[in-house]
Amino acid sequence: MANVEMVIDDIRVSQMNNQPVVILKEKKGARYLAIWTSQTQADVIAVKMRKIPLERPLPHDLLCAAIRTLGASVQSVNIAGLKKDNYLAFMVLRTGEEEKQMYLDCVPSDGLAVAVREKAPIFAEEEVLKKAGILLDKAGNPVGPCSEGASMKRVDDEKIDILSDDVQDILAESEAEAKRMNCSYVCTGHVLMALSKRMSTATKVMENAGVRVGRIQIDIQTLMKEKQAVEGGGVGLTSAVKEVIKIAIAEAKRLGSAKVLPEHLLLGLVRATDGIAANELKNLGITPETIYVELIRLFRPYLFQTI
Repeated sequence: MANVEMVIDDIRVSQMNNQPVVILKEKKGARYLAIWTSQTQADVIAVKMRKIPLERPLPHDLLCAAIRTLGASVQSVNIAGLKKDNYLAFMVLRTGEEEKQMYLDCVPSDGLAVAVREKAPIFAEEEVLKKAGILLDKAGNPVGPCSEGASMKRVDDEKIDILSDDVQDILAESEAEAKRMNCSYVCTGHVLMALSKRMSTATKVMENAGVRVGRIQIDIQTLMKEKQAVEGGGVGLTSAVKEVIKIAIAEAKRLGSAKVLPEHLLLGLVRATDGIAANELKNLGITPETIYVELIRLFRPYLFQTI
């Protein structure tokens, strides 16, 4: 049974994909859940929250009226799980003189629309909050250990300066890839897709290793459809992408580069544990050793040229 009480804090529109999101806040805590929904469902919740008068009842008003007419009442709406980036929810009804409880599966946004009409409490499982809970700063941006990040341009103020222009462009393109695929988060698959589109030392390394770079786009999209939940959840950067950036910075420093270059990002992608990109690159035969060997081959003329 879901055990953490939540309240509807706000309804917003994502700047990443223009999709409405209902923000639930822990009633006696600081964690939030972002429930992505359609514009229609967001409007259904918003009109009741803002007490906007309507001439005719909406379907959720009819549903609530039917529940009451049949002698039942809505006891709670529960966010009970997370499966393939979709929240699982159910409503608890109490009916009859014996006060028997009934459980009805529902789409979270439908449950929230009923909850605001019936003034029913909303609960979330602790495990859901651990997986998808985020913290927000005063401006409403995701921060803190529960967050998957906010924007590619806000990786870390102290880290952004070390990223080369090419890498920053690749990360920005990763956001575009996520938006195109209707994802609220940016995972390593999106980063690899963006990296493979831009001609760089990294793409030369992959091509020299026998990889058809253009094929990566198709492979990643197929893989994400089959295993979308591998890195999903929350909004912004997944923890795997953060790990990629951290590794890339370390590789750049180890190889004596003042900036993180695309080849360092490729090393980060292949070294990141349990990332979609890491699994794809390994399946293609790309390992850290492969990258190092190809980098030596590419830069050997410059290492042995006379001055």
